[in-house]
Amino acid sequence: MAFNSTQFVCFFLVVLAVHWALARERKARFLWLTVASCVFYAGWSAKFLLLIFISSALDWVCGGQIHRSVSPRRRKAWLALSLAGNLGLLGFFKYFNFFAENVSAALARAGLESFAGFVPWHIVLPAGISFYTFQTLSYTIDIYRRELAPAKSPLDFLLYVSFFPQLVAGPIVRAVDFLPQLDAPARFDDRAIERGVYRIACGLAKKVLLADLIGLYLVDPVFKAPASFGAGGVVLGTWGALFQFYLDFSAYSDVAIGAALCLGFRLEENFDRPFLAQSISEFWRRWHISLSTWFRDYVFVPLGGRGASRLAFLRNMMGTMFLTGLWHGAGWNYVLWGLMHGVFTYVGAVFRKPASPAERAARPWWERTLRRAFVFNLVAFSMLFFRNGTVAEGNRGIAGSLEMLKLLVSFGPADPKASIATAGLVALAVAALIHFTPARWIHERLRERWNALPSMAQAFSLVVLAGTLAAFSYAKAPFKYFQF
Repeated sequence: MAFNSTQFVCFFLVVLAVHWALARERKARFLWLTVASCVFYAGWSAKFLLLIFISSALDWVCGGQIHRSVSPRRRKAWLALSLAGNLGLLGFFKYFNFFAENVSAALARAGLESFAGFVPWHIVLPAGISFYTFQTLSYTIDIYRRELAPAKSPLDFLLYVSFFPQLVAGPIVRAVDFLPQLDAPARFDDRAIERGVYRIACGLAKKVLLADLIGLYLVDPVFKAPASFGAGGVVLGTWGALFQFYLDFSAYSDVAIGAALCLGFRLEENFDRPFLAQSISEFWRRWHISLSTWFRDYVFVPLGGRGASRLAFLRNMMGTMFLTGLWHGAGWNYVLWGLMHGVFTYVGAVFRKPASPAERAARPWWERTLRRAFVFNLVAFSMLFFRNGTVAEGNRGIAGSLEMLKLLVSFGPADPKASIATAGLVALAVAALIHFTPARWIHERLRERWNALPSMAQAFSLVVLAGTLAAFSYAKAPFKYFQF
């Protein structure tokens, strides 16, 4: 059940109405939201609901035992069980095919030809497993660190894990932020619903009118036949790929945050205009914030953070970014992408003087522009490896990336018969204009005018938006981060 579908709109309206009708019945309201979340997930794959129940049951038990145990050894044992169980499920379903294919290829190269292409099973990746696994892990780790008390009931915890707005593709929500909201009394707030609906509308428009058009008319043609478009086309294609992923994923986050707001819950922001970053470190503070902060708090800092030496910092940074790349997909192209960002971040942190937000803002406009352009193009360059190939294609994506890189270096000419559709270029230009324009000029004014509209005018605007989205339904595509 995709956010950009009429089925979801109908589903959400029913969930919203019943949820607020049960506002005074805490248990019934949470039970309703949990059942609705299970129905939502079953729209993707009902059989994999069992994995959510297993993961939730495991961490409910482990979290309680960690909290009650006095012995440090027992606490560590229960935490180890939680880590092993969750990472074991994630590793099997997400990385088994990748591991088996690489072992098979290695054996074939060693002379055992009978193993060439041999994979005992082809495992299907459950939707959202990378996201809800990290949520449940943060729960037990935070209890172990004595930063969180266990959920009050299994129902509360299951709702936290399965909450449908962010279940399939984030943002990754931490229990320390979500569980306290379950204790707050439910109060119907029409202004909060207005803000939520506005956020949902912005997300759907961003997805269908910008991300999908950029992908369909610019990125897909260039990445399918890069030689036809030459070096200039490859540059436009990588710029478009970066904007497409940003618009697509941030659109999902917009809808998730807006839907949660309508239901009376607050989810943390997942993006903060990342292409305004003046360094790679700042980029990661603005891009997929819930994931980058998760790896920072649960991997990078426990490894030692910046460490006592540059070598320790390099080890910790590369280890963290290796895992970040692997989290995104079971393919060497994702691993290489993560390692590239590890190198970028390390070099920027070591050889550039740290600057506070005030110092960055005080730089001359031309210096800010050059820094942003450099960071944007560096990240876009890495998209050659991130975008080239899907999880299903695995490490074959690297060959396509190298082909496009060769075109860039050699300034390869374009085929005169090849052209990029105007719709893709216009969508990219509009997206760039909106992104780089100061927030107070567009975003804040739109939000203020939306909030000032009467309810009937808002309803009419939503009908117009729905009609527009239906008109562009031929370009509708699934959200990109579903594959992760």
